[in-house]
Amino acid sequence: MVTLSLVWKDVAAAQRLLWLVIPLATVQLAVMALVPEIYPLAAITFAALVAFGSIAIEEAQRTELLWNSLPVSRGEFVAARYLTTLVGMLAGLVFAWTLAQAVTWFTSSGADGSNSLLGLSAHAVFFGFLAFSAAVYLPLYFRFGAGRALLFFLAISVLAVAVVSALISAILAAKGYPSPVSDPEAWGAAAPALMREVAGWVEPRSGLLLGGFVGSAVLAMGISLLISRKLYEARDL
Repeated sequence: MVTLSLVWKDVAAAQRLLWLVIPLATVQLAVMALVPEIYPLAAITFAALVAFGSIAIEEAQRTELLWNSLPVSRGEFVAARYLTTLVGMLAGLVFAWTLAQAVTWFTSSGADGSNSLLGLSAHAVFFGFLAFSAAVYLPLYFRFGAGRALLFFLAISVLAVAVVSALISAILAAKGYPSPVSDPEAWGAAAPALMREVAGWVEPRSGLLLGGFVGSAVLAMGISLLISRKLYEARDL
């Protein structure tokens, strides 16, 4: 019950932000839904803003010490933050998906579909991506505060992109594909065949892969919650 009260506190604190963001985001998402290739960026950005907006407001108003002066344990405070983030992600993505379906229905573009960038499967992938991001960012937030946590998160993100890029390059080289950096012309010629090969492997397993990705993201958030509680209880405020 206390945790739910803290979640409502976050929602109440973000009311002004939501009243400003939602009308602007509605216009942006509606326009982006007409161009499915760039729509994911708008949907993820909106859901992230709804999920993490209360953290930004709390940092700007410096109310963290006030909340910690209340008769609430740090564990309850951490649990409320995770629940607020999870609810924000889901609410943002459900809103984005509903709007995208409305736009495609009114325009009769036929972009709706489980494999579309506007469909439920795509939004499930967006949720997994945001959940993994939250699982990394929130322990940093509870250990270092919002400002330094963001810097560390960006550094980790850049490192992760570099590692994944190097791993993909190594796999492509092992399979005999040219490097897209050193030989872009040869890569341009070979890329369609690779995409067909990847699609042929993924499509029969799409449900299993999607479920595994989302399940792993939820598990990562659960583990992250336990880590955050330990870090926040040991932090000197």
